[in-house]
Amino acid sequence: MKQDVLQKAHLLYELEGRRLESLLERDPTYSGVLERLTQAERRLAGNDQAGAQAMAEARALLLEMARETSFKMGYLLAHDYPLEEAFGI
Repeated sequence: MKQDVLQKAHLLYELEGRRLESLLERDPTYSGVLERLTQAERRLAGNDQAGAQAMAEARALLLEMARETSFKMGYLLAHDYPLEEAFGI
């Protein structure tokens, strides 16, 4: 495996992505915010298309921010994380 840090960060992002999603689903704050956004989006969908679109964009932004943060953490961990030992690579 190449020792390129960015490549390792991408691999960590892929390998740990499901675990991150699981952790976020169990987090009461994060899951509560997503649920409230989803409910607001449904309420607005029939009457206020612009509002529903804004809620959908807010929900997508929240998820993107979580993914971006996890990628940055993966990049930091890639400097020291023993991928070869942890995943038998």
